[in-house]
Amino acid sequence: MLTPRQAQFAFVPLVVTLMSGVMSFAMIVLHRGFGPGLIEAWLRGWPVAFAVALPAAWVILPGVRALLARVTKVCSEATGSSRRLGRMG
Repeated sequence: MLTPRQAQFAFVPLVVTLMSGVMSFAMIVLHRGFGPGLIEAWLRGWPVAFAVALPAAWVILPGVRALLARVTKVCSEATGSSRRLGRMG
């Protein structure tokens, strides 16, 4: 089991792994179509997509958090509520 802190550190790499896999597959299908060599091309492209996406996520994520913190309004009725969302990434 992961601690909450470990889970927080694992969140970005896990999401980036899954998203880079999905996006690289979609882009290769759009460019090549379904056919011979699709899986091989995808497995060659996925590490490149991951290598670009992970550092980009680490650089972009703090800015996105700061922007969302600026534009988020705290509702007075939600502060005492038991229904709260957990921290993201």
